[in-house]
Amino acid sequence: MKGLKKIALASAIAAVSAGAQAELKALDDSAMGELTGQAGLTIDLETKYTIGEFMYKDAGSVFLSGISLGANTNETPASAAAAAGYVDNIRIKLDIAGAGAIDPANGVADNSLDTGFSRVRDLAGIQAIAAAAAGNADAAKFGQANAGSADLADLQAAGIVDNTRGVTDANAAVQTIAGKQGYGDGDLLIHVSFKDAWQKAAPGGLAVLMSTDSAGPNAGSASALGDLTYAGVLASGLKSVDFNFSIDAIGLADSTFAAGDSIGDSFTGHTANGIDPDGDAGTTVLISDLSINGYLGPVDIHIENNGNGFGSGTATPTIGAADSKINWNTYVNVTDLDVYLDIAGVQITDLKINNVRGDVTDLDGNFSFGFAQSNRQIFAVRNTAGFDAAGLAAAAGGAAYANPVAMANDLGLDGVAINTTFKGDMEIGALSFGDTGTSIGELYWTDIESYTNWTISAH
Repeated sequence: MKGLKKIALASAIAAVSAGAQAELKALDDSAMGELTGQAGLTIDLETKYTIGEFMYKDAGSVFLSGISLGANTNETPASAAAAAGYVDNIRIKLDIAGAGAIDPANGVADNSLDTGFSRVRDLAGIQAIAAAAAGNADAAKFGQANAGSADLADLQAAGIVDNTRGVTDANAAVQTIAGKQGYGDGDLLIHVSFKDAWQKAAPGGLAVLMSTDSAGPNAGSASALGDLTYAGVLASGLKSVDFNFSIDAIGLADSTFAAGDSIGDSFTGHTANGIDPDGDAGTTVLISDLSINGYLGPVDIHIENNGNGFGSGTATPTIGAADSKINWNTYVNVTDLDVYLDIAGVQITDLKINNVRGDVTDLDGNFSFGFAQSNRQIFAVRNTAGFDAAGLAAAAGGAAYANPVAMANDLGLDGVAINTTFKGDMEIGALSFGDTGTSIGELYWTDIESYTNWTISAH
């Protein structure tokens, strides 16, 4: 009987959607053959690295010493890979969109792709089926999330939102959950999210939660997966990819500094006599002891297929921004950032970056699940520094530069533009000066929205 229940549950889960079924399928060598002819490529990743020193040399130098990326040092390891220091549980999907034709195999348009938190809806769909089979009262809430919405009161109760003001200001009583998004024909999308959203819910993740035959706390149950609560799944599933990024020091060096000179130096003293025990001269430490712990949310890198032109449709199509751009969208929840700003003698402790107060929606107006969002648009610029053809002609005034192209060649730049938008909250647990450790108090920023445009070129 237990075997039949397990088979029925697995079959029901597989029926939620083609996307959900794919998430339950390991991408091993044998499966690769079965995936022949299916759209897209899936890569599962775990990684860690250390770099002794990175140096940029002009005349003098900038150096970064002791760089590392690994598992969250404040997180109880949820897997063997995390225990070994890896950032793990990462799934990368690569797709090239079509013209919008419906795939007869799954009924989904070939330009409708997972993006942002859209996979949360698949996760909720699986949980709705499992919860209903187990008689779990939270099945209706999972079903609502699968359909694309969640009650703010439930999200607050789950601890994802700490807005104690209730349903006010920019917050709606029902928050929307983004679904798949349509992309242009030939656009490339790289979507990064979790592999197993249940990894932190139980040792062994989804495979253990679905098991009814193993010894231990799940033995004899219809499905431990179906017994999970709405609050528990949201709290653990969206923090599936944890990380730590650290740098021992970032500094300036004079022209005598050679590559590798900072390796072996100690940067913990924060005093002029304590930072270069091996005798390096002509260096200034800008920051040291940087450590960032947090959780990586969805990451989308979208490369447009709009051709090779610049400023198409204008009088001078060779001036302006590239028609095809890179859109890089990231959700992140920084739970603990510590750093010493040596150049200013300031120590920052317990800095957090999230989106849990005030307006808790992302840049598109959907629920952010507590993650801050940063969106970057990256593109080439030619013969310009923010001018379009009309602006150049107006600036010329019909006098010295009758030809906008000539004016652009004299005044403009070739380079890369990076336009960045950010939305979220920030707080600092302690800010102190020098090595006293005496804090001036806590600082809070709520509902930050920033817009910054850069044009970078050589000179």
